Amino acid sequence: MVKPGLLVLDDDETFRGQMKWAFCRDYEVFEAGSRNEALKAASERSIPVGVMDLGLPPSPFEPSEGMRAIREILSANPLFKAVILTGVDERENAFRALDLGAFDYFTKPVSIEEVRMTLKRAYYAYDCQSGRSGSANGGGWPGELIGLSRRMQEVFHTVRKLAEVNIPALIMGEPGAGKETVARAVHRLGSRHALPFLAADCKGAPERVLEAEVFGGVGLPGQRRKSLLEQADGGTVFLKEVGSLGLRLQARLLSVLREHSIEIPSTGERESINVRVISSSARDLRTLARGGEFIEDLALRLGVITLVVPPLRERGEDIHLLALYFLKKFAREYDRPAGGFERGAIDDMKGYGWPGNVRELENRVRRAVVFSTRKELASSDLGLPSRATEESLTANPMGLAEAREAFRKRMIRDALARNDGSVSRAAAELGISRQYLSKLIMKYRLRPA
Repeated sequence: MVKPGLLVLDDDETFRGQMKWAFCRDYEVFEAGSRNEALKAASERSIPVGVMDLGLPPSPFEPSEGMRAIREILSANPLFKAVILTGVDERENAFRALDLGAFDYFTKPVSIEEVRMTLKRAYYAYDCQSGRSGSANGGGWPGELIGLSRRMQEVFHTVRKLAEVNIPALIMGEPGAGKETVARAVHRLGSRHALPFLAADCKGAPERVLEAEVFGGVGLPGQRRKSLLEQADGGTVFLKEVGSLGLRLQARLLSVLREHSIEIPSTGERESINVRVISSSARDLRTLARGGEFIEDLALRLGVITLVVPPLRERGEDIHLLALYFLKKFAREYDRPAGGFERGAIDDMKGYGWPGNVRELENRVRRAVVFSTRKELASSDLGLPSRATEESLTANPMGLAEAREAFRKRMIRDALARNDGSVSRAAAELGISRQYLSKLIMKYRLRPA
């Protein structure tokens, strides 16, 4: 297997040797002690990523040579990922390098493990943007679990750990953040990957329907409806929004987890089952338990390991990658011309609050791909707020929380207006549930048209 190339640019030969020793197992390391040596190595070998000091000869105490190296390497290879090394008191120089297009920075002395993680992110970004890899998540990750941000790297690390063990897990996060995607990743990376992954929505169905689906029921005379827990034998059952279960069904689920068996409705006998239960919730089960809405023992058993999926607004550097993934997916699916985004659209996506998280982003990109005839999608195609809207919000000084609330209220009002007051259609556009949108409408005292 060919190792990817890594450029180490530093005028300190000892430091270069240390970096080579630390990373030579994973990368083919090319050393450079000056700007010219770095340019030569990068151009001759098409190196995708570099660790670069800014203080280089002939002016090792000034950042000018390092800045020039960044500009020239990026001019030759715009996808090159420069990871900058700088002194503790020289962060301003690092910020200038980021403005030039550097990928990330560290202050010396550096932690090798932190640099290692950042290099992985840099290579993932390069592979995704250059089309050399089908994923933007580290290679080998299933489905739409995409992210280069540090928050998502933490999620990936926890997913790996969860996949190694067969114990219950609880995935928490806001509506639309990608909790089911994470659950599927845990299943596919684990020992049960070849066996069923079956999901049930604990929030959407009436209790009797949900009970029959999850725990089984009696159908026509002489026939028994197999439960989801039985159908997934050997595999995984994913319970969406488990915090919405009523106390009676909570007790049944607790019995299943305690005894590793399920009661057969037609006979009352218990049958052993072998399934892994992964659940999700937008609400803290321990808080619900303290309020008497959830059985405490069940909350403890479901949350042996808890993973929190961050909201999209806290994953700014992932937004463009996710949007590109959805754009390419839907352009292929619907045979549409869209191939990218205008620069303004990218900036607007990164500046938007995404109350519906990844689901909202997916829905907006899908609609834009279907209806737009452009090759590069604009903010208007995505239905994002205009800059005039943003300026009207910032014209009057207000706190961050107040500004976020005003922005969210405006988005909901506009979505309702675009959909002729239909709460269902507005909720679909925003990527949130109808119930959640109804609560927000009441909170902001908005009236559907």
